[in-house]
Amino acid sequence: MALGKKEMVDALNQALADELAAIVQYMWHHVMARGMNSPAISQQFQAAAKDEMKHAESLSERIDYLGGIPTAQPADIKVGGDLRRMLTDNLETEKRAIANYKSRIQMAREADDPVTRLLLETILTDEERHAYDWETALGQ
Repeated sequence: MALGKKEMVDALNQALADELAAIVQYMWHHVMARGMNSPAISQQFQAAAKDEMKHAESLSERIDYLGGIPTAQPADIKVGGDLRRMLTDNLETEKRAIANYKSRIQMAREADDPVTRLLLETILTDEERHAYDWETALGQ
């Protein structure tokens, strides 16, 4: 049974809420990063936030195309703590995003929606790179 547009729009809006939260979280971390290693990591936070902005834009456009209304409400945002805490929170955010995007890609396959599937696969590539960046910074 193929999924309907409403289910796909709902799933994309959940992804959009996560992206909006990541934008705020990463920009806050960019501004608030302190310590000896903070300049390089702060730049990574800023670059990731910009990637998340592009994801949010692409998801919003796809939601609109599918007849939905893009959400403006972000998911939960984790801010605060030292640089290690910020990196750990960002890594958790990315791991959750990776799992969610894999699930949404499967939804798009089931809905026979190759355009949405390709969009989600492209975003997944960035999310995996972000997770790798945070793992590397944490020495994992």
